Amino acid sequence: MSEDEPLLIARAPTDSADLLGAFAGLDNIEIEFTEVSTNSLNEGFEKLQNGETDLLLAAANDVSELGELEQGLMIVGALPLRDWNYVLVSEDRPNHLPKNAIVLSQNQLVRRQLRRFRPDARVRSPKAHLGITETEKPESLDYDDIYSFVNWAEELRQSDEIDGYVIPRHIHRLAGFKTRRHALTQDAAEDELFRFLPLPHAGTIIIIGRTGFPRNKISAMLDHEAETSWQVNEILLKNMNSDIKNKVGILVRHRQPGTLIREAERKRDLLTRNVLVNPEGELTTDEVKVDIQIELVSHRGNSTISMQRIADLQDTTVVTNFLSDEWSNLVKLGTRDGKFLDL
Repeated sequence: MSEDEPLLIARAPTDSADLLGAFAGLDNIEIEFTEVSTNSLNEGFEKLQNGETDLLLAAANDVSELGELEQGLMIVGALPLRDWNYVLVSEDRPNHLPKNAIVLSQNQLVRRQLRRFRPDARVRSPKAHLGITETEKPESLDYDDIYSFVNWAEELRQSDEIDGYVIPRHIHRLAGFKTRRHALTQDAAEDELFRFLPLPHAGTIIIIGRTGFPRNKISAMLDHEAETSWQVNEILLKNMNSDIKNKVGILVRHRQPGTLIREAERKRDLLTRNVLVNPEGELTTDEVKVDIQIELVSHRGNSTISMQRIADLQDTTVVTNFLSDEWSNLVKLGTRDGKFLDL
């Protein structure tokens, strides 16, 4: 790579994030680049090491599952967060589904969150649904393939065998169905109690380069909030028992103090409000805060362990480490009877 040559950028194929959409968004920044073809994350690493590409874009979740990066590679930054929510594909919104509605989801956390939101609903995995209905598994259905699940579930919905199914927002768009969908968001409506915290690393796409790659060369591409989300999620996940990682929701966002105060007043959260407002009703700070939320939902959705911390940006790592220790202790206390770890 020379100063005058366009950057070579590869993207590792994934279903974990909207990598295609994120890559298309790079056309809007003033950085010259050429796309390099790669068929997998490991192939992308090889091309980085061999100098066949300067940067590799990858879903944060895929990289996190690998553990440490290979020697000679580093996380350069992250792209803006996008499409971290799941969506319910159905004719009705979650709170308007018919009583005892049947809803399918591949994801364990989402199933638990839906049961919490609608205790009457029959929320099932594909395998459980086939067992309950005593239906033979179709050859076209692969439990690990999101697109085969989408096609199978849509057929069931069209035939009124189920009331809906839940998939990542970007998968709904890429599948090309013109169906109604309803976002399961992290912001609870005014008349609702429960929210749907995203999966760890949801919507995060990281940029990997060789050690020493100059960040200033791609500063227009980087997003500070997404980098914070990556770092906080990694600290929490690395200190977390592997048994609960796929049952935990984590939200990490940059928030303005004014926004936090309005939410605190709506939720009657006096503790948060009093931290940000002095006795005279004035803001104690105008600096961006980091909102960190984490929750573990029981199998039936009738119990939740949750914690929240609001940190100053410069103190995020320290606050997260303390939160991680406190979370571990809270989970140990809350799971003594095993109800949070049942399958």
